[in-house]
Amino acid sequence: MNTRLASVLCIALAAVACKKSQKSGPVVAEVGDETITADEVRQRLNETSPFLRARYNTLERKKEFLENMVRNELLAQEAVRQGYDKSPAVRDQMKRAMIQELIKHQLDAKLTGTDIADEDLKKFYEAHIDEFVKPERARVLHIFLPAKDAKERAEARKHAQALLKDIDAREKKGEVNAFQTVAIKESKDPLSAPMGGDLRFLSKDELSKAYNPELANAAFDLKNPGDKAGPLDTPAGVEVLKLQVKTVAMSRAFDESKEPIRQRMARERRSRDYDEWVKKLRENTKVTIYDQELDKIQVDAAAQPPPAGPASISGGHPVPQAIAPAAPPAGQKSPSTATSNIGGK
Repeated sequence: MNTRLASVLCIALAAVACKKSQKSGPVVAEVGDETITADEVRQRLNETSPFLRARYNTLERKKEFLENMVRNELLAQEAVRQGYDKSPAVRDQMKRAMIQELIKHQLDAKLTGTDIADEDLKKFYEAHIDEFVKPERARVLHIFLPAKDAKERAEARKHAQALLKDIDAREKKGEVNAFQTVAIKESKDPLSAPMGGDLRFLSKDELSKAYNPELANAAFDLKNPGDKAGPLDTPAGVEVLKLQVKTVAMSRAFDESKEPIRQRMARERRSRDYDEWVKKLRENTKVTIYDQELDKIQVDAAAQPPPAGPASISGGHPVPQAIAPAAPPAGQKSPSTATSNIGGK
C-alpha cells in the first residue's frame, strides 16, 4: 500500500476507533452510526494556523470545514468495510501514532518545567556560571623573541622592528597571512609558532597566566582587528602582537536566565525520563534478537527511501507529521481549503 495513503487511512481510522463515550459537546453532524461534535470541530479548527482560522467565522465557512471532516469519516468507514484497518501498512502507521500519543501524555506534560523550583534553577545557574558570565576574550597572534640580558634584548627589539616593517610591507601588497608566515619562521615559542603565532581565544586573565601580564595588557589595549603592538618588552624577551578578533564580555544575571534554564532543565529531564522509562519497559519484557537471521538481511544501498511518514521515536522529541487528506476522485472539486490533522486539504 502507498505509504502516504496508509498515513491518511491511519489518521482517519483513528477517528473511527474513538468510542462515542469519549466525545463531548453537541452533535453537529451524523455520518452513518458515527457523530461529529462541536468540540471535535473546535479542536480541528484550533489545529489550523490563526490566519486560516479567521476565515471560518460564518456558518457557510464552518460548513465547508465540517464537510472535510465528513468526507474523512466517510472514507474511514469505507476503509474499515474494505478491511484496510487490518493492512500491515496502516497498522504500522497506527502504531507510530499511538507511540507519539503515549510519549505526549507520559513525558511531555512536564516539558514546560513549571514544576521546577527556583532553588533548583539557581543551583543550575551557579553550577554553569561560565555559560552566563563570560569575560572579554581576544584571539591574538604573536612573535616571541627570547632575551636573557640587555644585549640580547636590544638585538631582539631591533629584529622585532625589522619584522614588523616587513610584515606591514607584505600586507600592503595583499599578503593577508604575512604575520602568520613570519611567525612560523621567526617566533621562538614552540607551542604557537607552528600555528602562525596563534594564541587562540583567551581572556585577559587567562593570557596573563599562560604568558605574562605585559603581553596580556598590550593585547587587550588593541582595539580593532589587524592592530599590532611591539616591540614589547616582557620578562622572557620581546614580543610582537597582532589582534585577530575580540569577543564582547557577557554577564547574564540569574533573573534573565531563569526561563531558558527552566526550558533546558525540562528538556534534559525529559530525555533522562525517556531513557529510564524505555529501559524499564525492556527489563520487564522478554526481547530476543536473532543475529543470524538479522545478518541475512540484504541492504540495497541504491534503493530509494520511502516517503517520509510520522517520525520515529527516540530519546528526543517525537515530531508529528501533518497528513493531508486523500485527494478527491478525478473531476471532483475539493469542498474547501480547510486544514486540520483529520480533514482539510
